[in-house]
Amino acid sequence: MRARRRHRRDDLISHLLDEGCSAGEILGECLTFAAAGMVTTREFVSVAAWHLFTDDALRARYREADEDERIALLHEILRTEPVIGGLKRRTTAPLRLDEDTIPAGELVEVRIDAANLEPCEAPGLSFGDGAHKCPGAHVAILETDVFLSRLFALPGLRMVSPPRVTIKAEIDSYELRNLVVAVATPD
Repeated sequence: MRARRRHRRDDLISHLLDEGCSAGEILGECLTFAAAGMVTTREFVSVAAWHLFTDDALRARYREADEDERIALLHEILRTEPVIGGLKRRTTAPLRLDEDTIPAGELVEVRIDAANLEPCEAPGLSFGDGAHKCPGAHVAILETDVFLSRLFALPGLRMVSPPRVTIKAEIDSYELRNLVVAVATPD
């Protein structure tokens, strides 16, 4: 915070300082971002693994791909399986939609899960966008790739049982549990 007080940057801490937040409030926001990132990344790793286990062609393509193509494949999985299904935001200016106008300051819900299903119509919004874009987006994708590329390189890897999927309504997210995998033991 001291460094950002001296030299502002385009980041969360500088923004919070500009908003007049106290050190405790800034710490709270940073901890919230860190915890949220851990939960959503964990769920994405699980759903991406499940896709790879259940789609032989996708798994083969992922295993043979270079890093750039693996990252693109992960983004495509995330586009169709966003960890967070919807976000609520306030409009900052009047927003014209077809023949209706939503006034500035109105609370709107952006359905990421629906918007992402139209790849030609909208950019993938799984990490949000604009001022509220996830600051750890690149880290989450890279962490997922590092883990999954090494996991799927293991000989004899197989899914023993698919995950149990539930929905966490309070954060509009899926939760995967009990995805059990095994690796063949060497003779």
